[in-house]
Amino acid sequence: MPDGICPAKVIVLTLERAKARQARIKSLLDSAGIPFEFFWGVDGQRDPNPIEPFYDEKKRLRVKGAPLSQGQLGCFASHYRIWQKCLQENQNLVILEDDVIFDEGLFKIFLKNIPELPQEAGCVRLFENKTRNHKAFEYAQLKGLRLLRYTKGPMSTMGYYLTPGAAEKFIESLRPVFLSVDIYMDRYWSNKVLCCGVEPGFVYHDHQFESMIGYAEKTQRRTIVVTILRELFTLGERIQRYVYNRKFRSK
Repeated sequence: MPDGICPAKVIVLTLERAKARQARIKSLLDSAGIPFEFFWGVDGQRDPNPIEPFYDEKKRLRVKGAPLSQGQLGCFASHYRIWQKCLQENQNLVILEDDVIFDEGLFKIFLKNIPELPQEAGCVRLFENKTRNHKAFEYAQLKGLRLLRYTKGPMSTMGYYLTPGAAEKFIESLRPVFLSVDIYMDRYWSNKVLCCGVEPGFVYHDHQFESMIGYAEKTQRRTIVVTILRELFTLGERIQRYVYNRKFRSK
């Protein structure tokens, strides 16, 4: 930043073939005067995948009824590599996906606020949580922003702040891989990473770009057994989330 050293490195997750996305986000960040680096993600359709050995397809089919696509596995692997970078370099990161836009003023306010963030706020989503039936509690008052704790995750990875401590927790608890990366990150009762966001959110999806992830095609209707197992898994997740939130609020 022009008026001092930024307490976090800004990186943009992209695929090498996504030239138009790279040009657009580079123009936006350069115009805002925000230094950044590109981070080359794992192309699920073309690249070897470092999380393939951790992927439990049987469990995935049992709890969701359909496999993760190669694109979803590539997306997970890309963020996994970012977590490794964060931990190995012992460096706070702000991660943006290459198909976002942002409010320049609020982005700069957040960057200046990073030293004021509570230590336990190791992962902070930078966009509005639009999931249904979630509650948000003020966790800290910052200069120009509010830090929130969510009772239900926002189901996206388009922009987030990450500390080495949170990155280590994400890495340690990821095996087996059977959920998409955003849902995995939202399971704070399991990975022990506090689910936080900011208000107002300042990162938004640019709808001129379609997702490059690609999802598994639905080839047939779910059987009654698969449907029951899926509902049981969802119920179990809700119970664990509820119990964790009750314990957290009682502290």
